[in-house]
Amino acid sequence: MKILFSFCFLFFMISFGFSQSSYYTQFQGGGNIGVSNPKYQGTFNGYSLHFIFGKNFNEKAFIGLGLGNETLKGDYSENENQGGESKKLKYDRNLFPIFIDARFPFKDFAEASRIGVVANAGYAPSIGPVYDKGFLGKVGLFYLFDSLNKTKFTISATYVYQQLHGNYYGPTFYHQHINLSAGIMLK
Repeated sequence: MKILFSFCFLFFMISFGFSQSSYYTQFQGGGNIGVSNPKYQGTFNGYSLHFIFGKNFNEKAFIGLGLGNETLKGDYSENENQGGESKKLKYDRNLFPIFIDARFPFKDFAEASRIGVVANAGYAPSIGPVYDKGFLGKVGLFYLFDSLNKTKFTISATYVYQQLHGNYYGPTFYHQHINLSAGIMLK
């Protein structure tokens, strides 16, 4: 995983030196609202911070590599218990996702506004005892205020499917949540 990440980072940095105008950087933060947690009662809420660096394909597509930090917290219990009360347990874990970010604008509004589709796919490796690991997938819509200066503002709403597998303890969750994010895009 380190070799793959190092190769991608080196590729982007070498390419960045040849032409700055066709690349973008995005910083975004947002909140996670739990929707479903199959086999368990209870969902997890939290927040996320992401950094994305990628290529701008003529304003028709933005494809990049992202890194992030996410926190999820909540209570859960098993749906099917063996003839007794369900024991409430607490979930308070972090994720460090590495993902591919793809954004495809499909509609322009006025002179400086766009709406489009966003999709992410990646993996969160376990980097410490309070970090869970697992695959993730996101799909949703984004809005880009493409002002005349270099700083652009973006808002996105995505539906997230996240595998949460702990390092030292029991269950693997297949958690689903809505992520609402706001950010700045520099291009």
